[in-house]
Amino acid sequence: MKNIIIEKPINDSLPAQLLSLYNAFKNIKDGEDLNFDLNKLVWVSPLLVLPISAYIGSTNSSYNLDNCSVKEYLSIINFPKGIDSVSSLDEAMQINKSYIPIGKLIKNLGIERERLESMFSKMIYKVVDTSAQGARSAIYYPIEELVGNIFEHSKKEEGFIFGQYYPKKEYLDICIVDRGRGLKGSYKEEQNIIITDAEAINRVMSGHSVKSDIERGYGVRTSKRVVCEGLGGSFILLSGSVALISSQNQDKIVELPNFYWQGVIVAYRIPKPIKSFDISKYVE
Repeated sequence: MKNIIIEKPINDSLPAQLLSLYNAFKNIKDGEDLNFDLNKLVWVSPLLVLPISAYIGSTNSSYNLDNCSVKEYLSIINFPKGIDSVSSLDEAMQINKSYIPIGKLIKNLGIERERLESMFSKMIYKVVDTSAQGARSAIYYPIEELVGNIFEHSKKEEGFIFGQYYPKKEYLDICIVDRGRGLKGSYKEEQNIIITDAEAINRVMSGHSVKSDIERGYGVRTSKRVVCEGLGGSFILLSGSVALISSQNQDKIVELPNFYWQGVIVAYRIPKPIKSFDISKYVE
């Protein structure tokens, strides 16, 4: 079993979290049995912690928190297993009203899963001031669209979601992860299109659905516009060996050498909404 030391990000930006994730999984064969050593972490970031949770769940890998300064917090958010039922989430909400646990969304639970998604959003509303007009729709729309993509495209029965609000810095980070076939694999299986990871991301962000019977698929692109253009946030989409890093004024495709994520990772950051927001300007 290979021991993987998780380095703390050099700063709190999403690209810095992505760099720590890259260093953790670089030169790893997907599916390999690993031991994740999280003892260097001094704070928790969704983009780093949630993919590790998903990987542990899909491979039965292990982890070490013996000297971890955020061990108690990781326990509170139900790392690495997450919460997969409404009753368990309700119980967690009663115990720790200011923390949002990791959510494990299971496809065949149907209405139960939809209720879990809804409760997850309500937990965000409790820790983030959503009094500004349109703030709730701005937060909920990307969650609904991006979680929906997990079950429409990944061909996996489960996905993961985790969010954390930083009150002193006044921003919300959310990460959504699956361990499915990935964007490139989706285009190949659904439309028999052979493309690279970068081309697959570009097609998704151009609104080309991976489903052969659907002409356009705007969910991911519109979510990115809501986050970056509408709310002044930042957005990362990763699949395979390539990531798209987006901000209000820039989109950048980044190749990740010697790295491969089986599935899709989406992470985004939005500042605390303080102005009224009209989502209809961005929904296509």
